[in-house]
Amino acid sequence: MALLDNSGDIVLDAVLTDAGRRALARGDGTFKISYFRLGDDEINYGLFNSEHTGGTPYYDLEILQTPTLEALTNNEASLNSPLLTYQDNNLLYLPQLILNTNIDKTYGQSVGFFQYEPAKNTFIVACTPGTEKAFGPTTIGVLWGANPAGPKSSRIRLEFGLNAEGKTPSLLKNEFPALYDDKFTIEFDERFCSIVNPSTGDSIPYTTPDENSIAAVSATPGSGLVMEMNQLGDSDDADQPDMKWSRGPKIEFKIRASDLLRQGDPGSSKSLWQKHGQADSGTDWNTTATTIGSSATCGATVSDENNLDNRAQNGDLWHINSNIRVTSNKTGASIDIPVRFYKSKNFKTSC
Repeated sequence: MALLDNSGDIVLDAVLTDAGRRALARGDGTFKISYFRLGDDEINYGLFNSEHTGGTPYYDLEILQTPTLEALTNNEASLNSPLLTYQDNNLLYLPQLILNTNIDKTYGQSVGFFQYEPAKNTFIVACTPGTEKAFGPTTIGVLWGANPAGPKSSRIRLEFGLNAEGKTPSLLKNEFPALYDDKFTIEFDERFCSIVNPSTGDSIPYTTPDENSIAAVSATPGSGLVMEMNQLGDSDDADQPDMKWSRGPKIEFKIRASDLLRQGDPGSSKSLWQKHGQADSGTDWNTTATTIGSSATCGATVSDENNLDNRAQNGDLWHINSNIRVTSNKTGASIDIPVRFYKSKNFKTSC
C-alpha cells in the first residue's frame, strides 16, 4: 500500500478488477468499463475548518490536499467505505445494519450475545463436540460450530433499517422504499467456517474464495437467512427488535467450523491453530469465563481434568480471531462481526 502526492492536483488512481484484466487480456475488442466504485477511506472530513482566516477557499484545502491511497486489488484493503449516491437530498438518516444484542429479551437469551474483552462484542464458536460440552449446553454467548443443527438455539441476528430514537416504529419498505433492501452478502474466511441456515442446520452454498480465502454467501428471502420484521409494537413485541425506528429485514445465521478447525491439531506446526491462533493464557480464559458465567462447566470440579481453568493453565484451550462481514447489496450498509473460534484439545466428550 502506498500514498500518492495530492498537494497540487486532485488525483484519481484506478485499477481493473480480475474480471476486467481478463477481458482486456483477451484482446478481442469486447473490453468495456461498465461498472466502477469510488472510495474515500483515507479522508478525514473533520479537517474541514470553517474558521480558517483565509476564507472559504481554504475551509477544505487540507482535505483536498490529503495524500490519496494507491488503488489496490486486494479486497481486504480496498474500498472499505465505497461512496453511494442517493437522489433524495433531504434524507436525515441512512440505513444501518445492527446486531440485536439485548439478552434480557426472550430472543436474546437464546441468541447468546455478550460483551467480551479484549475484543468487545465477540461471538465464541466451539469447534468440536468436546469444546461444545466444555462450554456447556446452554451457555449464553457460545455458538455450536461442530453441530450447528443441534439443540442449541444460539445464532447471530442482524437488523436492517433506520435506527433513530424517539420515532414511531414503521416498516422501511412502506415509508422509505428507495432505502429498502432484502438482499445481503455475507463474507467470511472459508478456511475457518461456513454460514448455516438457522432453521435447518444446512450450510449455505458460497462463492469460490478469492486470493485472501474470503468467500461469500448471498442472503436473500429465499435462502432462509432473511425475514421481515413486521411487528410494530413496543420493544417487547414478537420480533424483539433493537432497530428503533423504520424496520426492514432481519438476517439470522449460524456458523459451522471448517474441517480444518474441527480436525486440526493445535499441537501441529501445520495446523491453522498454530498459524493463525494461539493458546489462551490464564488471563485470557479468566476474562472469557467471567463473561459466560462459568470457569468449570459440564459438572467439572476444581480437581477434575475437565475443569476449564486447568485446561487453560495447561495450554489446552486454543482460539483464532476472525470477522464476518455483512453488506446490503443496494445501500452498501455493512457491519463487521468479530468471532472467536475455540478448541479444547483434550477435553473429554463424556462427563
